[in-house]
Amino acid sequence: MQNIIIVGAGPTGLLLAQILLARTGYKVTIYERRSDPRQLEPASDRTFPIVLQSRGLRAIRAIPGLETAITAQSCRSQGLAIHRAKGEPRRITRKLSTLLIDRNRLTRVLLEQLVQQYGDEQLSIHFDCACVSVDVTTDQASQAVTFQPKNDEAFVAECDRLVAADGARSQVRDCLVEAGQMQCDQEIIADVYKSLFVPRISADGGTELDGDRNHTWSLGNGIRLIMAPQPDDWLHGTLIFPPNNNPLESLETAEAVLAFFQARCPSLGQLMTLEEAEALRLRPVSTFLTVRCDRMHWGDRILLIGDAVHAVSPSIGQGCNASLQDVGVFAQLLEQFDDDWSQALPAFTAQRLPDVHALRELSDFSFPRSKSLGVEFGLRMLLDKRLGRWLPQLKTPMSLLMNGEQSYGEILEQTQGWINRVKQSQVKE
Repeated sequence: MQNIIIVGAGPTGLLLAQILLARTGYKVTIYERRSDPRQLEPASDRTFPIVLQSRGLRAIRAIPGLETAITAQSCRSQGLAIHRAKGEPRRITRKLSTLLIDRNRLTRVLLEQLVQQYGDEQLSIHFDCACVSVDVTTDQASQAVTFQPKNDEAFVAECDRLVAADGARSQVRDCLVEAGQMQCDQEIIADVYKSLFVPRISADGGTELDGDRNHTWSLGNGIRLIMAPQPDDWLHGTLIFPPNNNPLESLETAEAVLAFFQARCPSLGQLMTLEEAEALRLRPVSTFLTVRCDRMHWGDRILLIGDAVHAVSPSIGQGCNASLQDVGVFAQLLEQFDDDWSQALPAFTAQRLPDVHALRELSDFSFPRSKSLGVEFGLRMLLDKRLGRWLPQLKTPMSLLMNGEQSYGEILEQTQGWINRVKQSQVKE
């Protein structure tokens, strides 16, 4: 029986727990610094919509019934609606449909499915319990980790294997970096965001946005809005803007916020309530942190997955998909090496690291910031839809990401010319 500690009860850690417990010979203990989401009202300050597509769904399908449970809490999307200042939105239909789900809702579904299936002998979950430090002594028989409960004294837990699934600000990773056991670059993305929630259908029924598409608005000066339908006829999304150009900063009332949206994106402004306008005005600004590491394991005892080791910009909607894909890849390696982690861990780094480094390039440089390249980008998307079969050089990273299952490395290689142009344009700014 292998005793596994997973730090982090987000989607990645919870799915890995499902994968391990579905195999034989594992006992899993999960520690999460936040409170139990089942006992709290859904947090609205920092949640955001997730687009689950084939890369993430393939890993989820390894657990019977899990995709069905997630689908019941999701909306199926056929593509994108790009809203313009005047006229009807431009609709782009994808070859493959995706699932739209709020991040907090996805976590709840995974958590509920996990605890319903496994009892205390196999699974233990501790909330309000933060990881403080990790023992990086190499000659110990087991892995020691120190935890700090919210209202109790710190304690040391030991395990055979430790999994860092504790997000972009991973304490496990930081302990390894501080001890000189791995290298990691972290950057705050130039853009910041506020979460936003509006009904999809107005109270009088006069305004309604598509329930099967992501919705985007470009408000100029680096300000953009992304909204995704939810099953309860709401739209959840993010208002993204440069930190020095907060469009709401000077607005002192809910009425002013509402007027701003009604003027700049009327289709959304007609749906917003005064209550949400005031909540948005007061909601804190959140930042994006990216992470790039030189490995995804340490020795034969520690696995790092998801945002803990490769957090990326949300610009192309692949962060959660890549993290869930980590779980699927590692599960295949456990099968290949008959649950021998001493072989599966280095194989995981060797196989997965180049792909997540490619994802970082795609996330940073798929979308242009310059106006001229922005016009070309829109033209490429339009022509690709009509001529892409005969002119593959027109394809953008987004079309390849959303319409197929190529690896991130393959997509980067195919679109390297475009990525280089976007990168050079940003250097000139």
